[in-house]
Formats: sequence, structure tokens, C-alpha cells
Amino acid sequence: MKSPFVSVIIPVKALSQYLLFENFPALKKQIYKNFEVVVLPNKASKEDKSLLKQYSWLRIIPTGKVTRPAEKRDIGVKKSKGEIIAFIDDDACPASDWLQNAVKFFSQKNIVAVCGPGVLPHKTNLWEKVFDEILKTWTGSGEYAYRFIPQKKRYVDDYPSMNFFVLKKEFLAVGGFNSEYWPGEDSKLCEDLVYRRHGKILYSPTVLTYHHRRDNLLGFLRQHGNYGFHRGAFFAHGDRNSRRISYLIPTFFVLYLILLILNSEYRILYTPLLLYFILGLLLIIQSFRNTKSILISLLTFPVLFLIHTTYGILFIKGFIKGIINKEHIYN
Repeated sequence: MKSPFVSVIIPVKALSQYLLFENFPALKKQIYKNFEVVVLPNKASKEDKSLLKQYSWLRIIPTGKVTRPAEKRDIGVKKSKGEIIAFIDDDACPASDWLQNAVKFFSQKNIVAVCGPGVLPHKTNLWEKVFDEILKTWTGSGEYAYRFIPQKKRYVDDYPSMNFFVLKKEFLAVGGFNSEYWPGEDSKLCEDLVYRRHGKILYSPTVLTYHHRRDNLLGFLRQHGNYGFHRGAFFAHGDRNSRRISYLIPTFFVLYLILLILNSEYRILYTPLLLYFILGLLLIIQSFRNTKSILISLLTFPVLFLIHTTYGILFIKGFIKGIINKEHIYN
């Protein structure tokens, strides 16, 4: 595949400060020049004309009543001109060789999609730093820490759309995103690409973006609760990329805590909790080494506990919904 045209798709509610002052300037610095950027806000804005003059590769397509990110992305793909589609969030800032490094992998046999890590940007607030210290560790993300910090190249069968390239013909062949779900539509897409189309999704640390985390605790927990709910539903659906023991661990932890409360007189039951506190202490120490901030490091463990319990509880709810309502998990 020689210098294919790439369409970068960015769904938004409205043009954000991240998009205007981080994302667009980074796209302007791309080494690879054969691309367009399709931004899909709810409504047109007064800044559109000046932006279109400033960036020759930019297209802005208001979506009106269509507000779900998955539906916006589907519209963007249909309107796009590229052979390769690149999905990125508006609060993500791609490295200058982002497009160049991703495109070269599509020349390899059976690769239908390419993805890479979303590393924390330099300018962030305290909460973003706390969340990042958790997410990039095994304690916080298990085997999926490579999504938040560069790790070795590998094939994956599930990846979020915050940094995801896919061949347009393959995307269309599986019917695009399943807009019945949000979030989780990207997980369904990967399930189809790998297990229906028998394609390969390649993760490479060189396909790098700088991606903001949620900037407040409530929003972060709500996000991870949604992840837990949808993963539980997809587990019930039988999706192969959702049926892993690692996704069940937070739920096992919640059930263990309930058992501990009901049977607190048995000392042997406290052993797993002691191990959990040791892991929390190691997280605090590692976070302090990274940040040199006492406040950030001390916040990591209680936030870790809240993430695990929130995810675990919502996973159970999603699993029940997936069993009872099958595909219609919001009913």
C-alpha cells in the first residue's frame, strides 16, 4: 500500500479547547501529509470558516440530532475519502510521526487495524496525574496497561477508539460501529474484525498519542462504571474478546468484600485483603517515585479501590442485563 489517503475521524459535541489548541496543531505537524480530518460536532459554529481557511485538510460536518459518538463516527466514515480510517478523541494529541508509523503496518499480511498507546500529556491537572499513575500499572489496569504507556508490539483483539486505525473496506464490511452501545461500540467492532473477518489488529508503541484522562473523580468513576457495565453485558453475550478472567477480577473482589463483611470472624478471610493493601502500598511508593508528589501518591490507593469496586458492581449489573435483555441492555 503506497501512500494511502487517511481520513482522521473526530466526533465531538462542540469544538473544544483541546481540539483547537492541542489536537489541530499536532495534526498540522504530521510528517505524513496525505490525509484529511473530519470533525463531527452537533452544530456549526462561528469559528468554522476561519478554521477551514487555516487548515486545508479540515472538514467540519455538523450531525444535528445525531449525538452518539458511534453514530457520528459512522457518518464520518461514510463521508470520508480515505482508504484508511483513523479514530482519535478530541482530547488526544498525536505525535508528529503518528500517521507515518501507523500507515506502514498496513502493508503486512492480514492486518486490518492498527492501534497505539494514549500517554498522559505534559499539561494536566492533579486528578489526571492520579488516574494516570493507576492506569499505567498492572495493579490498576492488569494486562491492559499498554493502552496507557508504550509497551512491546503485539496483536490484540480489543482496543478503544481513542487511537485506532482501520481499513475502510473492513470497517464497512462489518457494518461499522454497533451504535446500539455507548461506550463499548469499539469492543464490538474489534470482535467483528478479529472473529468474523479473521483479521489482525496490531498494537505498536510507535503509534503514539498524548491523551488526557478525566479531570475529576466523579467523571472518572462514571466512565469506569460504564466500562464495567458494558463488559459484563458483552461477557453475557459471549463475545470472545470480553470473556477473560482479568475482566472478572474486580467482580470477584466485590464478592469477596461482601463475604468478608458477612463472615468477619474468620481471620483467614483477611489474607487477600492484606495482599491488596500491600499492592496499594507498592502503588503509592511507585507513584511517589514517578511524580515526587505526596498528595498524588496518597490519592492513588483510595481511587484504585473505588475503581475496582465501581467496575465490579456495574459488571454484575451489565451481566444480568446481558442475560435478561440480550442485545437491548438499556431496557
